[in-house]
Amino acid sequence: MGNLEKALKYPCAERGWGPKFVLGGVLNVLGAALGFIPYMGVIFWLLFSLFPLGYAYKIFRDYLQGTEGPLPRWGQWEDLFIRGLFVFLIALGYGIVPGLLYWLGRSLWYGGGFAAFLGVLFLILGVGVGLVAFFLLPMALAFYTTKGEFLGAAFQWQGIVEKIWLVRKEYFIGCLGILVLFFALLFLRSQLLYVGWILYAFAFFYLLLTMANLFGRICHAEESGCP
Repeated sequence: MGNLEKALKYPCAERGWGPKFVLGGVLNVLGAALGFIPYMGVIFWLLFSLFPLGYAYKIFRDYLQGTEGPLPRWGQWEDLFIRGLFVFLIALGYGIVPGLLYWLGRSLWYGGGFAAFLGVLFLILGVGVGLVAFFLLPMALAFYTTKGEFLGAAFQWQGIVEKIWLVRKEYFIGCLGILVLFFALLFLRSQLLYVGWILYAFAFFYLLLTMANLFGRICHAEESGCP
């Protein structure tokens, strides 16, 4: 539980955290706001969201390499954007199959009859595959980082599973804790009609920082075999 507790406190544990945290939250808010623009909104949302994602990855990489410290300063915007883009591509690679299964299940569900029955099966399958993908993703990012940021390393599933097994207790607790936080954020967004998406944008940035710190620590542990 130690790593999870430290990670939950990390985003606001050091002096001077406020402006750094607010900037990341504002970028997420801008991305969410521009996402409402018809047709082009998703592109604007992605462009603004890549900066906080790259920022969180920078923290993850530092802790993975054993370099601990407070929230880093914002800067090197091009580097943050590029690193955020690659993290997004890895997450997309893990999420596209469960996403398609879930979308197919919802489409069949509205068809009624036997199609609805198949839809339920695809929905269950999509959720199950999605949970597996979520479980693998942090260690996949660790592989990507420690192997020279080679994109294909993030999909070396046999090695990823072997490393997870070595730190299975802390890793499982971390994944479970992050899932609980994420579903709590989704509930918050659904219940607060007007300000929910703003609070969600800031809270999601907090979740990114927590995940970066938590899994950076776990994957750096000596028994995991990560450098």
